[in-house]
Amino acid sequence: MPAHRKFDLPKRPRQLVGFILLAAIIIVCGVAISRDARAQSEPLRQGQLRAAFSVWEPFVIDDASGPHGIDMAILTELSHRMGKVLVLQPCPWRRCLKMLEEGDIDVLSSFAYTAEREKFAFYIKPAYSRVSPVFYVRQGKNTQISQYNDLKTLAVGSVVDSRYFEPFDSDTSLNKFEASSEMLLLRMLEASRVDVIVGSDANVDFEIRRNNLGDIIRKADFRPDHHNDIHIAISRNSPLMSQTDQISKIITDLREEGFIARVHARYWPASDDAKYPDSPKPTE
Repeated sequence: MPAHRKFDLPKRPRQLVGFILLAAIIIVCGVAISRDARAQSEPLRQGQLRAAFSVWEPFVIDDASGPHGIDMAILTELSHRMGKVLVLQPCPWRRCLKMLEEGDIDVLSSFAYTAEREKFAFYIKPAYSRVSPVFYVRQGKNTQISQYNDLKTLAVGSVVDSRYFEPFDSDTSLNKFEASSEMLLLRMLEASRVDVIVGSDANVDFEIRRNNLGDIIRKADFRPDHHNDIHIAISRNSPLMSQTDQISKIITDLREEGFIARVHARYWPASDDAKYPDSPKPTE
């Protein structure tokens, strides 16, 4: 028989206890450092208005001159009146939503209401803009859309994680194809990869004008009797939840002073918000 191996059992518990104590010390020190870092960064965070943005013309335009547009003008003025430094974080829209949900940012603009989003986002009222869903088809194609049911036999393009209207948003019987932006949808429609696309009038009209697609793409006859109010949303995990009344008051003031009308007149002249009653003439 092979000889039995002799183990030094008494030493192992002592080693294990030593490792546990060392791990506990590391954890405690790590927690202390983490708390200290948070304490040091809290005053900095309190002085910032952390906003994410995803390009969505004419609300957010990002070109050689940097991010600008309707949202950027409003967020800049909001941060000024709150006495905070505006910190901008670009991100894809889906990532922006996640950052708002987790409290990695304080605010997100161009926000349309859904009950699902309200679980993690506080909607600032009043809304500062309004968009309407519109369907677009190719010129010269015999694609007739005069009522909602005409969509049933078509390939329909839409922007991922966007909300347009019901029953479209929850209609699983439609043959939907998602893209990350209105511009990609327009290219898909131009290449006949889809039969029709849906988009917010402000955004798609802006892209059609900018890319000279007016001779290629037209609006469909069917127009949903719906609009989406556009809000600023506050993360429910943000310290700004204690200042929502102040933010609402600032947005109300910006409307009454004509600031929001002037910004719309500059970036989206056809908007109803550019014709706000008694607003001063728009300035460049």
